[in-house]
Amino acid sequence: MPSKTIQIIGSLNIDLITRTPRHPSPGETLTATSFTYGPGGKGANQAVACARLSRSKNNQQQQQQQQAASPSPSTSSSSTPTINIQMIGAVGKDFFGHHLLSELKANGVDTTRVQQREDDGQKTGTAVVIVEEDSGENRILITPGANASVVSPPSLIIPPSSSSSPSMTSLPDLIILQLEIPLATVVSIIATARETGIDVLLNPAPAVGDLPTSVYGGLKHLIMNESEAGILMQALGGEREEVERGNPKNTQDICERFHALGVTNVIITLGAKGVYYSFRNEAEGWGEGGHVPAAEVETVVDTTAAGDAFVGAYAVAVVGHGVGVPDAVRWANGVGARTVEKEGAMGAIPWGDEVGWIGG
Repeated sequence: MPSKTIQIIGSLNIDLITRTPRHPSPGETLTATSFTYGPGGKGANQAVACARLSRSKNNQQQQQQQQAASPSPSTSSSSTPTINIQMIGAVGKDFFGHHLLSELKANGVDTTRVQQREDDGQKTGTAVVIVEEDSGENRILITPGANASVVSPPSLIIPPSSSSSPSMTSLPDLIILQLEIPLATVVSIIATARETGIDVLLNPAPAVGDLPTSVYGGLKHLIMNESEAGILMQALGGEREEVERGNPKNTQDICERFHALGVTNVIITLGAKGVYYSFRNEAEGWGEGGHVPAAEVETVVDTTAAGDAFVGAYAVAVVGHGVGVPDAVRWANGVGARTVEKEGAMGAIPWGDEVGWIGG
């Protein structure tokens, strides 16, 4: 049985992906290069990132084959830490919902607590993704669907003791949250986790201007990109304060604002400029920061899942390998670079043995 558990509470979508030479202008119709669909949603992507990056591809495939051949559970022979990855969320009882659950299971994610909704015509959430081929940049439109039905009773993260699975009755070592489920649910989960002593990683994406400051008190990890940091800073101070690439003092000042509100570790991804991190020195009461340059990329193909891969890699490094913030950020930075070299979202996320185990 895995000794560690990461619980992801968030969105599950089907991505409808169109690749085009460039983004169309308002009122313009273009002929696209290709269209595909596949599983996605920030919650599902981050769950798969955690699962893949804590396992080897070959061992996961062998385990699937063994489970298909025998009803008895098999054990993984991977020499890397095996972490139980639990997904909590909601999908519709439709083709897309079944497809999502199947893909999550195939990647090693425990979907026991993903609800399949059919009341009130609930459908699986969708994301329309337009990818510009030359740059790899994307634009995304989200229809929440069943994701909007995720509410937060205490049992959402603290399951009933009557559960038949030991892994489902123990508390997680880390909860990962995003902002693609109702904001009230996110706020409630963070409050419950704080009272229960569970570490939380918040990825405030998509960023909102009405995120209450209460979420920052006691928050262990805050991971955001520079745009999201600007929006959250505007919510705190009334004016949007941009992250200035190449200006460590500016970035550290922004991190200090979040430290002052109670966040222990603040990480800001800077795209082609790498990552800035700051961790709170509990003894001295101030933040200690550093910058990691962007990892080398052969060709940028698709940036859709880069942020989610980064979050998953960071979580696995901290929970599964017990490393500090600087090493976790460096490894996650490299994982993000490998992710943008492939098409798609979930399918572009590498396995642990494909990027080299952290510290290995």
